[in-house]
Amino acid sequence: MLIMEVHLPGGLPDNGRIERRVRFQPMTGRIEQALIESAHNPDRPAYVTDVLSHALKSIGDLPIDRDTVARLTVADRQYLMLRLAAMLNGEQLWLNVQCSHCQSLFDVEVKRSELPVKPAGHGFPHVMIAINDWQIDAGVPTGKDQEGIRGLEEQQAVHWLLRQCVYSVNGQAPTDAFFAQLTEADIAAIDEALDDVSPAVCDRLLVTCPECSCEQCTRLDHYAQLGLDEHFFYDEIHTLASHYHWSEADILDLPQHKRRRYLDLINRSAAGYGRG
Repeated sequence: MLIMEVHLPGGLPDNGRIERRVRFQPMTGRIEQALIESAHNPDRPAYVTDVLSHALKSIGDLPIDRDTVARLTVADRQYLMLRLAAMLNGEQLWLNVQCSHCQSLFDVEVKRSELPVKPAGHGFPHVMIAINDWQIDAGVPTGKDQEGIRGLEEQQAVHWLLRQCVYSVNGQAPTDAFFAQLTEADIAAIDEALDDVSPAVCDRLLVTCPECSCEQCTRLDHYAQLGLDEHFFYDEIHTLASHYHWSEADILDLPQHKRRRYLDLINRSAAGYGRG
């Protein structure tokens, strides 16, 4: 059964190494069903952790569980969702964009494999930042950090993340007094340093409206592009069960490409009977 392997732009720290090799589970109906059920989770970071926990087989030599997936950086999780979407639906993606100038709707074609991906910088996932008399050791935010800011106001979220990302100051654990002294400029400098060392996946496209020629940016939401249709999926299961009298368990164990092959045979057979 085909197993897809990719290399992360960042990677997962493990015992002094950075594990970058990731293997996906073979894409069976059972995995697709788990992904569909995960979509009901309203907490986006937790949803991504659910999805990747089901879809991944290993990171380096590490087996997959929720904690392992949550320790991945935000950009690595975006990258894995991007590759998972390509596994499920192919590299082509159509975006429906509303022009910010004339309000016209237009479509934009994107190739997932052609989206720019920035690799992690030197020292990843840590960066040393010199501000005033402080030597700050900070780390790139993770999925677990994202999950922790749910329900917080923007400013609260910024300060909460800051406390998670700053590991030490002058070799000591950061104190409340240190955080209280940080100015907006200091926080911006820490954020910029973390951006420099962090991997990144393109999440904005410059597009041109065909009606008014206005150039504008549109966002790519890698967490919303899996394209799994719950009703279509269960229609496929029902069709195979009705035609071949297989159990749901047997159908869910089929690889996606084999399930689609059987459905194609059913459709071709029905078309042949129709012509007769």
